[in-house]
Amino acid sequence: MSDVTTYLLNYALDNHIGFELLNGIDSDWPSLAIPERNMMFINTNWYKQEELPMVVAHEIGHMLNGDSCYMYDKSGVGKINAESAANKVAIDLLLQYCKDYDIHFNSYIMFLQQFCIPLRYEYIVKKKMVMN
Repeated sequence: MSDVTTYLLNYALDNHIGFELLNGIDSDWPSLAIPERNMMFINTNWYKQEELPMVVAHEIGHMLNGDSCYMYDKSGVGKINAESAANKVAIDLLLQYCKDYDIHFNSYIMFLQQFCIPLRYEYIVKKKMVMN
């Protein structure tokens, strides 16, 4: 497990967020957060291992935002808003990791690529990196 993933899981523990690491499941099974049960299920066998830090940070975002298990009870717009909000929290967590470990990037694009952040969040990352 990468240092950044360990950092994020320790962050979860520090914030009383429960999680289970699942490593014996199919590589295409998505990770999941269930805030109502204070639990995240993280697929450590994810087929794109380089995405795992963003996946963990994203699920922590759902937990911190108190999202319901939206897969069953929200409209399409509600799902999009919950996903976007979780990604914004994830970006903040990854930026904090970089700050805590004095990691710098020459450009926001490099940050996006390093953490497999979808390009549609480019404007958010650019703005936050300028502010830091």
